[in-house]
Amino acid sequence: MWSDSKGRLWVSEWNSGNVSVYDPAAKTWKQRLLPGEKPRTYAVWVDPDDKVWLSDWAANAIVRFDPAIERFKSFPSDRPGANVRQILGRKGETWIAESGTDRVRVIRHAATN
Repeated sequence: MWSDSKGRLWVSEWNSGNVSVYDPAAKTWKQRLLPGEKPRTYAVWVDPDDKVWLSDWAANAIVRFDPAIERFKSFPSDRPGANVRQILGRKGETWIAESGTDRVRVIRHAATN
């Protein structure tokens, strides 16, 4: 679970493959299914620009969700079985710990991507 700058709480859901968001101001829940066949979302991190980054074990990829335009973008690992359990970063960089490959990966991105 991670919060964004608006105080919304983002939750990764392994069994459903959803990313869900709770808005405490509106007292509402919304769910979005990650793309692909039978996604398995594990780690979640919200960057300083309120983009939501998730790991999808089924796709062996990091998936970014932009809530402003409700669009997903996938960043597949170049190694099988990445099994990302943790994501963190800073403005313009997303750091990924691939526990299944024993490496740390970084995705560099512009604030507007």
